[in-house]
Amino acid sequence: MIRMLTAASFAVALTGTAFAGTAFTAKLETPVSKAEKIFAAKALWNCADDTCVAELKRKTVRVSTCKKVVKEVGKLAEFSTSEESLSADDLARCNAVAKS
Repeated sequence: MIRMLTAASFAVALTGTAFAGTAFTAKLETPVSKAEKIFAAKALWNCADDTCVAELKRKTVRVSTCKKVVKEVGKLAEFSTSEESLSADDLARCNAVAKS
């Protein structure tokens, strides 16, 4: 019985890790006046001041993902994870489609 519970607990722990997302940060060029939640790139973004954060089911920072975010929040000063961020050229391409 204990072995079965241990095996089940281990399987649940692995499943949770396998589906864990990556924390993404979007630094806004223009801060929001009040905290708000925005849905973009298949994620719920929590925005306050000049920062929006969300957990996405991907590991890498992409221009295509950034474009989905700027269409909802406006131009960004930075788009990143703890591991990487968009280059200045990629950020400019992303901001080209930003909400006015």
